Amino acid sequence: MNILSFVHPTRTYLPCSGIGRHANNILTRLAERKNMDVELFFSEQWLGEDEEMDPRTPLRGLPNRTFPFPENLTERCWKLFGRPYMDRWVPGDTDLVYSPMETYLPLRDVPVAVTIHDVQAFETDLPWAQSWQHRWFRWKWSTWVHDALQDCRVVFTVSEFSKRRMVELLGADPETIRVVGNGVEPEFFEIAECDPSRLERPCPEPYLFMVGGLRKKKGGDALLSVARRLRERGSDIQLVVAGPNGDAYEAEAKELDNVHLLGWVPDDDMPRLMRGALALLFLSRYEGFGLPAAEAMAAGTPAIVSDAASLPEVVGDAGIVVDPNATDDIVNVVQALDRDRGMRDRYAVAGRERAQTYTWAQCVDRLLTTLQSVR
Repeated sequence: MNILSFVHPTRTYLPCSGIGRHANNILTRLAERKNMDVELFFSEQWLGEDEEMDPRTPLRGLPNRTFPFPENLTERCWKLFGRPYMDRWVPGDTDLVYSPMETYLPLRDVPVAVTIHDVQAFETDLPWAQSWQHRWFRWKWSTWVHDALQDCRVVFTVSEFSKRRMVELLGADPETIRVVGNGVEPEFFEIAECDPSRLERPCPEPYLFMVGGLRKKKGGDALLSVARRLRERGSDIQLVVAGPNGDAYEAEAKELDNVHLLGWVPDDDMPRLMRGALALLFLSRYEGFGLPAAEAMAAGTPAIVSDAASLPEVVGDAGIVVDPNATDDIVNVVQALDRDRGMRDRYAVAGRERAQTYTWAQCVDRLLTTLQSVR
């Protein structure tokens, strides 16, 4: 099967967000499958002097085909006007054009499949939903997402939650949406065998780990409330945060001696940081999937997640689901985990078992089953 895959190369540079990791893992593993020919498709602006992709992307080794227009301008024209048609740059033997990233691809002669990870843009009851930034975000998505849902042979997404919201908010046909899911890198499963006390830690005391930075969407206000309450109770439990932070949240965190901001963390360090934690504390207000929750479970670290969006679906009974606004309840759970080794072990075992369902191999299996049925 010949697949041409459109990507935004910069989103795949390491370290990258969940969407970039999804694209990297799906495409590299898809290319390894028998009788699969995968060729990347992107603007020629992303080729270096050596006519190859940037060394920061794991996709560099895959064959590629480019088009001669700037990425941003071209994609805006696709989404606003449905032009230019891209068939002239698609090889004649292509069975399907596929993007693991949300976009609209105007093609007349070849079937198209895209992945829409979430439809946060159309949610109206989020704390930031009435801000001008979110309204602008919603308008931009409204220019293309309905066309994508209508014109694509199939639309992939990463959770049953995201599929349901596409149907409820956008009137999408559930028969054309397939849940492919997300996976966890082997390093997280492997490090679960390590004694966490032997690992290098970012601070000397027990710590909660948070991935995604202190931002409103990621529950930055709730995380800082937990840190303050832990300090008020005289607890030695620290909060370690990986990822980019909002300026206001970062300034507030610097006033708390039990909060440690790591900024962007290399992917190679993430399993160690996750395994060494007392628990993952992931109070995000909205996730299409929520990879850190699956990674924590794979690493044998209890996952405390908010009761929002896809997160209860991801952890099931193997994680601890909390109201992100219930600070005292969250702190009670955290302190109980710190005191009770048996409680930690129960969640570690249950989490590792559930994480077995989140592998990239299984995601590629689901993807291939669908692609072969729609070619």
